[in-house]
Amino acid sequence: MNAPALHIRVDTRERGRIISRLEGLPGVTLESVEMDLGDYLLPGDLIIERKSATDLILSVVDRSLWDKVAKLSSQHERVVYIVEGDLYTARFHQQALDIHRALAMMVVTHGVTVLPSPDADNSGMLIYLLGLAAAEGASTTERPGKPAIRRDAQLYLLASLPGVDADRAEALLRHFGSARAALAADADALAQVEGMDAERAARIAEVLEYGK
Repeated sequence: MNAPALHIRVDTRERGRIISRLEGLPGVTLESVEMDLGDYLLPGDLIIERKSATDLILSVVDRSLWDKVAKLSSQHERVVYIVEGDLYTARFHQQALDIHRALAMMVVTHGVTVLPSPDADNSGMLIYLLGLAAAEGASTTERPGKPAIRRDAQLYLLASLPGVDADRAEALLRHFGSARAALAADADALAQVEGMDAERAARIAEVLEYGK
C-alpha cells in the first residue's frame, strides 16, 4: 500500500536533523521557501512554529511572543507551537507561574495548540502526523472556521486569581473585554473594576508580576 502524499512548505532557516527526519518519511515532499511567519505550513492552513524551550522562555521575557502569536493567529486557520526541551529546567530565573500563565494565554486567549517534544527527531514525527491528519481533514470535510474562544474558559482563568470569585471574574471580563487584557492590567486599572478594591487589586498585581 502506497503511503499518502504529504506536501510540506518549510522555512529556509530550518536545517539539520529534523529535515533529514522528514525527508526519510514515506510520501513526504518538502518545499523550501522563505516564510515571514512560522516554520512549517501543512495542509488545511495549519502553521507550525518550532521553538526550543529556551527560546520560548526568552520570548516570554521580552514579550515578543505575543506579537508573533497574534500575527500567526490572524493569518492562519490553525496554529501549533512545538516546544523542544523541558520548559521547567530551562526557565532560568523565571518562576513556574510565569510559564503557566504564558501557556494559558496562548491556549485560551489565542486558541494556539502547544505540543511538547524532547528533540528534533520527535518533532519531525509530530509534524508528519499533524500533516497527515490535516490533509485527511481538508480532503474529507469542509474546513471549519477558527474556533471561537470559549467565554467560560476565560472566566475560569480569571477566577483562579487570588480574591476573585465568579462575580468578580465576570466583572473583570466585562470591564477589560478579554482575559488577556485583564491579566496585563496594573493595580490601578484593576481597582477600577466593579467589586474590586485597592487591596485586592494590589494582591492580584503582585501575583501577576511575581518573578519578573
